[in-house]
This record gives sequence, C-alpha cells and structure tokens, in this order.
Amino acid sequence: MLKLNLRKYDIFKLYYWHNATLVGKYKLPKLEPTQEIPSNVISFNERKRILKPEEYWVDFFIDDALFENFWNHPEISFLNLKNFKGIITPDYSMLPEMLPAQKIWNCTRNRIMAYYLQQQGFNIIPVASWCEKEDFEWCFDGLPEKSSIAISSNGCKSSPYGYKMFLKGVEELQKQKVPTNLIVCGGHIPDLDVYDNMKYYPSFSQRMKRRIKNG
Repeated sequence: MLKLNLRKYDIFKLYYWHNATLVGKYKLPKLEPTQEIPSNVISFNERKRILKPEEYWVDFFIDDALFENFWNHPEISFLNLKNFKGIITPDYSMLPEMLPAQKIWNCTRNRIMAYYLQQQGFNIIPVASWCEKEDFEWCFDGLPEKSSIAISSNGCKSSPYGYKMFLKGVEELQKQKVPTNLIVCGGHIPDLDVYDNMKYYPSFSQRMKRRIKNG
C-alpha cells in the first residue's frame, strides 16, 4: 500500500498513478476523455514569458531535454501552469534507436504524467506516440476512446520509412481509439485528409520561423 504521507521519499513516484485503473499489456493508467480543441498553443519552455496565459494551451512537443526535469518535480511548475487554459500532456520520445524497454518506459511516463495532471485538476489533452509497428500492441493503451487526442508530425518526413510509420500509426490510432478530434502539432499532412477529425496547429519551430520572418 502506498504511504502518501511519505511521498517525498518516493523516488519511484508511485503516487503519480495512485488509485489509477491500469489497462493493457503493460498496465498503463486509464485516462478520462475530453472534447477540448486547443487554440493559441505555446510550448512548455515558452510559458514564463506569456502575458495572458489564460488564453493559451501548453504543449511538450519540444526536445526532451527541455522538460526532463518535469518528471521528477512537476509540482514546481504547477502554480504557473494553473494559469493556462490547458495542457497537451508530456511527450517523452520513442525512437527507433532505443531499446524496447526504453520505448515502453517513455510511453509509460507519458500516460502516468497525463493521469497525474488530470487528477490534479488540470484541463488536459492526452498525447499518443509510437515508433514502429510492433508498438501498436500497447502504445495506445490507457488513452480514452472517442476523445480529443494530440500527436506531433515533427520530423515525420525525415525518411520514407518514418513517414510510412507515421501514417500507419495514425491509421491504427483511428481504429483503436476513434478520436473525436485528432490534434496535430505541425504542418498540414495531405495524406491525412481522408480523415474528417484532423485539427492542426503550428509547432514550436514553425512559430519561431514565423516570428523571425515578421521581425
């Protein structure tokens, strides 16, 4: 049994998923659905310079190094994050070069942190991630059905294989979870026009390029 009064000594962060319903092959926390569609999204590393946070959502579709510490000490950021409209939950990367256990662990962290944020009263949109076809057996476990779900298209066209797996993952996500809104961080993907639930917003790099262009 988890001793919540001793949670500051819990280096395994068991309290993050305390009382969660665990589902699937690797027992990932089950999340509640949402129908939110974000607008005015900024990234976690931009949040402190936003003057009207109540008008913005925060995402984590940035380099993992910029939010790795969030896993160990998320509460430090809670006071600031509570000012924002909502959170598109952390996306710890899943890469082909990783060992299978590393991919599973990062997917687990994605789901755990989404659950913890939801339990702390944050308005969240959960994130789906995958890497290879073998991941489809478990990588969407815990995500809600018929809900808004966010993904990133960042780097999906870096190789023909990567793009193929991106499209295949979207197809599988649509089948398994039937999202009401599939929210894409990144540019428009014409091959996804076969779906009528796609919603796009610009990525961090796209926003930076736009700011430089506009001076």
